[in-house]
Amino acid sequence: MFMPALQMLVSPHIGFTDGAFCSTRKLSSVAWSIYEPHGELIDLQGICLGRTTNNIVDYSTVIKLLSEAITLDIWELVVNLDSQLVVLQLNRQYSVINPQTLRMYLCIHLLERNFDYITYHHIPRHMNTLTYALANYVLDRHLQNM
Repeated sequence: MFMPALQMLVSPHIGFTDGAFCSTRKLSSVAWSIYEPHGELIDLQGICLGRTTNNIVDYSTVIKLLSEAITLDIWELVVNLDSQLVVLQLNRQYSVINPQTLRMYLCIHLLERNFDYITYHHIPRHMNTLTYALANYVLDRHLQNM
């Protein structure tokens, strides 16, 4: 359910997502973080997804973030990510055509039902350094162990 920001009773939690992709091996990793409304970091995680595409990375990260927020009993969330296309799609301004991406898009909208307020914002990568660094660290560690 989406509510105008003026109707919110409390400040939302803040989430950040990012992914890393090694094009030569088609391997990817994702990372996400969640902050309390006052700015304290409460969750930071990253995982290797294995062989996948860039679009799947972006959607997978949002699914992981929303799932973790639900586990932490978070009901209001602002999601920040650096993929403008994904932000426009999740905010229902652009359509999703690819069948695999569409399944993930629909999964995200099912997860959104657990929130009183959720919105997606595009941010430049330099404003997302922690999750960017973690996603690359996870990918580098995975590549070293191959």
